[in-house]
Amino acid sequence: MTIDVTAATVVLAVATIVLVMVTGYYAWQTRNLVEETRKDRRRQLVENALEKAYSPMIEYFRNAKSDTTRERQVTGSFKFTYDEINGIRRIVERYGHYLDPTLLDKIHVKIIDTTRTEWQDAEIGLLPNEIEKKYKELREELQHLTAKQSNS
Repeated sequence: MTIDVTAATVVLAVATIVLVMVTGYYAWQTRNLVEETRKDRRRQLVENALEKAYSPMIEYFRNAKSDTTRERQVTGSFKFTYDEINGIRRIVERYGHYLDPTLLDKIHVKIIDTTRTEWQDAEIGLLPNEIEKKYKELREELQHLTAKQSNS
């Protein structure tokens, strides 16, 4: 039995092209899967940051500022309860890795590393606004991530 060299070459060439196409398809699918996994991990991180760090932190600051039943030395100051200060400490200890490093430093310097429970606006500075700004940025990112995910 003799094999036609030309026919064998053509079959080999076609098989090689098919193999290249199948490999390319799998590479493309793998890239898409990796990208979706990366987005999903980022979405989970943002959700955790919002839920476990930023939301409770904002709530503590709002209560400290707006609860009118608390006795204050200076009207309009931030007056935290000991439970709130301890809550902020717990957030930083457990979920500080979710917080922006600059904010984390400011929280340490202005709140955690002291024994006080009351601060004037000038002493707290823009810390509550910075926390809320970061919270809003993360909410927007989460909306963007979930919108892309539902469109996929």
